[in-house]
Amino acid sequence: MKHSGGISGQEANMLTVVPVTNKAELKQFIKFPYDLYKDEPNWIAPLRFERMTQINPAKNPALVGVESQLFLALQNGKVVGRIAAIKNPHHLDTHNDGAGHFGYFDCQPDIRIGAALMRAAENWLQERGLSKIVGPYQYTIYEEVGLLVDGFDTPPVIMMPYGRADYPKMLEDMGFTKAVDMIAYWADMHAGYPRPKIVETMLANIESDPDISVRPMRKGKFLEEVQLAMEIFNDAWADNWGHVSLSDAQITHMANELKPVISQDFFWVCEYKGEPAAFILMVPNVNEAIRDLDGKLLPFGWAKLLYRLKIKGVKSARIPLMGVRREFQRKRTGLSMAAFLSEKVFEMGRKHGYTHVEMGWILESNKSMIRIIEQALGVPYKTYRMYEKPIS
Repeated sequence: MKHSGGISGQEANMLTVVPVTNKAELKQFIKFPYDLYKDEPNWIAPLRFERMTQINPAKNPALVGVESQLFLALQNGKVVGRIAAIKNPHHLDTHNDGAGHFGYFDCQPDIRIGAALMRAAENWLQERGLSKIVGPYQYTIYEEVGLLVDGFDTPPVIMMPYGRADYPKMLEDMGFTKAVDMIAYWADMHAGYPRPKIVETMLANIESDPDISVRPMRKGKFLEEVQLAMEIFNDAWADNWGHVSLSDAQITHMANELKPVISQDFFWVCEYKGEPAAFILMVPNVNEAIRDLDGKLLPFGWAKLLYRLKIKGVKSARIPLMGVRREFQRKRTGLSMAAFLSEKVFEMGRKHGYTHVEMGWILESNKSMIRIIEQALGVPYKTYRMYEKPIS
């Protein structure tokens, strides 16, 4: 449906939801959360160019083959909300569950606006033969997903979503129910030493096993190392809720996106009999460095960001990616690998001046990983929930 992006005087007091069809509306879609959350104390504005890249099919390979429609809610001539409806054939081929997704859900604290946006997304998905709607979900399960339902008193770390405290009830009042919870843990890198005997035993298992070796990322082979890690990751997470294997193009894109913040000290691989079996990646919490930039790198944002990352430094980090091949999971060897790799990046983090790290997200059903995090005195501090609802 073509439209001007505005509404007539007759419609001025009406709430309307319109599809995004041109560049001006796309800019409004991107800009809206920066206006909506600017006075929220724990909102950290993501970099605007990164947001534009994320929704651009020419620049984000995760969108290959994906159908999506962006919508804006308009009231009194102003944007008051936004949402994306997403049909991901890669998800459907993997799970065959009839699920479409919604993402980029932001609106004024008014359920009428939220409900109007959700109806537009649901109708769009139903027209394409889908039977339920799941979200929030930004194109793939490994981007920013889940709605914050607990832990509103601290800002999100790098690559984690923000959400207001009124959103969960808003969705539940629309008929959404919990699909799954994903937990983020916060750990003090200096606390809990010496480690409990069970952890010391797991670490000793790795050090004494001649079949196991642990090494950092190889210099000069960055892309190869990321591809290796993602091969492990695709295997390790194959049975987990919502998993869809990352394509080669997505892996290359991820490598290029993360390269500026990946250090050899924070990227470790565990090999069993010479074959990669597990890995861990820790990255600096860039959100610390961009908190006051309003998502803009010009005119002086670049200089501030580089100074804070390279000279002043940040004090927190996140472990966004970790995996142990399925053949070692639920075995002593696999648990020991995970514990050893976690301790290694904690050690490196302390050397670089980090004090805290977020570990997550972790599916609530991943009991073995939760036990390892708890042994490192990680405490659950944020819960992100995926919601679902039948639409036919």
